[in-house]
Amino acid sequence: MTTTEPAFLDFDELYSKVGVLGLEFSPRLAELAGQRVRMQGYLAPAHHGEPGPLVLTRAPFAGCSDCGSGHDWPDDSVFVFPTAAQPEFAPGKLTEVEGVLEYGSLRLADPDVLSLVRLRDAAWQDR
Repeated sequence: MTTTEPAFLDFDELYSKVGVLGLEFSPRLAELAGQRVRMQGYLAPAHHGEPGPLVLTRAPFAGCSDCGSGHDWPDDSVFVFPTAAQPEFAPGKLTEVEGVLEYGSLRLADPDVLSLVRLRDAAWQDR
């Protein structure tokens, strides 16, 4: 039995169109949905100082995640739901995250935060 490496998904592959009518999910996203994938980016807490999901962004994020709502996150942010025991992450350091890919609108506990793309059962390591 061979174990295959999870597919790599780049931020540029999340959406096929971004325009005035909103975001259109890419065919690649649909193809990989429900599978384990790998992504590289920068982790930040979704809500400063609170346990819960993290956010993976393509570039280090300098916004204030607790100064407003989830509207502050870039459109191509990926919400990361970690497995129970994960090491601390280093903000501002390139990190590889692996998890089960989900997509579609999901309202989080904070009513102002809408997740479009997620990695569930996620684990990470610094690059």
